[in-house]
This record gives sequence, C-alpha cells and structure tokens, in this order.
Amino acid sequence: MRQLLSCEKVEFAVSPKLLIRVYADSRPNALQTTNLQKGATLVVNGRELAEEGLGIGAPVTLYEDGARFSLSAATFMGSSNAVPSITKIYDMNAIESKRFRGTTIGRKSWTERFLRVLEKGYRGIRSLHVGATIMLNLVSKMGLRNEYVESWSKGQISISYEQRHGGLQIAVNFENLAVEGLRALVIGNEQGGRLFTEYSDSSGLKLKGKQIEPWRPTSAEWATLTSPELGVSFKLCRPAGWRIVRGREVVQNRVSWSGLNLVSDGVPRSKTLRYHIELGDV
Repeated sequence: MRQLLSCEKVEFAVSPKLLIRVYADSRPNALQTTNLQKGATLVVNGRELAEEGLGIGAPVTLYEDGARFSLSAATFMGSSNAVPSITKIYDMNAIESKRFRGTTIGRKSWTERFLRVLEKGYRGIRSLHVGATIMLNLVSKMGLRNEYVESWSKGQISISYEQRHGGLQIAVNFENLAVEGLRALVIGNEQGGRLFTEYSDSSGLKLKGKQIEPWRPTSAEWATLTSPELGVSFKLCRPAGWRIVRGREVVQNRVSWSGLNLVSDGVPRSKTLRYHIELGDV
C-alpha cells in the first residue's frame, strides 16, 4: 500500500456521470465541518454533493465525556489493480465547541446548556420541533457556530472503501479504539441536505424535505436517500446488530446534511463491520 500525500485524492467511476471521490485530507471543506476528516464524496458531472455532510463511511464516537470526531487521518491506496480501494485511518481526536461571534462558549456554561436543550428539542421532541428550528435559525443568523478543536485521542478507526457491484463496499475496523466509557459508535453516511431531499425504506415509508427529521431511528431493513434534482440516490441495507438512523438538517449558513447513519449502542460485539452502499441513477 502507498500512503497518499495530503493533497491527493482517489476517484472511482460508477457511471459516465457519477464518481466516488475520497480525499487524503479534510476536503470537501464546507461550513462547520471544514476541518473534519471526511469519508467518500459523491460527484455528479463534476459537482461534489457532500455539502456539510461527513461523507459516506465516516466515524463518530460518543463517550461518557462527550463525542469524538476526527481531525487527522493517514490515507493509503490499495495495491491491487483489479479492485480499486483506499483506506483511511481516522484518529478520533476532536471535540465539538460552540462559538458566538468569535467568542468560545464555555462547556457546561448556562449558555451552552441552553443551546443543547434547543438542539435536543430540534432533533428529537416533536412538540418542540418547530420552535427549536426557528430558534436555531435565529441564533445562527446572529453568529452562533460549531467548531471542532483538538482533544486527547480516543484511538483510531480504520475504514476501507472499495468500488464493488455498482456501489461502495465499506470495511470498518475499531480494534484500536478505546472502549472504556464508549456509549455509541456511529458510522456516518451523509451527503448534502439541500440536495438529498427524498427518503424511502423497506417499510414503505416515503418522506420529503422537512418530513425527514434530524435524527430518527428506523427498524427498516434498508433505506434510500434520493436527490431528485440530480437524479442520483444511495441505498443502505442494515447490517446485523446495527441500527439505521435517518436524518436531514438544513440550518441557514450553518448546517446542511442528509444521512443514513449506522449506530451501535455501547461497545460493538465485533471489532469489524462490513456493509454496502448501493448507488443509482434515478
């Protein structure tokens, strides 16, 4: 395997109009996730579709002392010419911090606690959803931003991406991740919230736009997100022992993602995970 320079990227062609692109650094850089490491990005006719999303196959870990994201990664190109592949080893070394007009909001301050209550309502409590959405849009216009800053590392997660069967095969290894205090492991599969606006799943459920709530677990065996504007979709089948959590958030000049995220509560029984993302033209 060859380690890539930070300026390099790898592309897999799925169809004449659709590419899968993986960067060795934190690109694509958009909105609040600018400096976070990303998974695979979909590209249609030269246009990157990730917006603020973390990409397909991007890790997030939740511990008792807070969530960890990745600010740095070592990226390697596979040695086989038959099956193109790339591996990113993500260092889980970042925490979320909030800034208001350039000033950092202290963790556990009353302001930070108030904002977290708003976000909880925005994501989960149906009766508060409209009011919390309005408030989050308002404080975003006033200058509230999330940022991700370096913290002590919780270890590494290795994720490999291979082009297979009209889509992307993803292999995750968390043998080198700290498990003490681990509450949940999330493998994000996210693209742009302004682009992927239609959802469907194996239960027959169909949602559009704001009907796709920010964070909603489903028991469906498979789920699909579609961009009617670009005529492209991605589909995820649920691996055993994991949950699919659908989500879409668009908050003005702050957030824009749609995703089918995989979640394991607590420490996963297996240290590895394999799953397939089916890509299609619609």
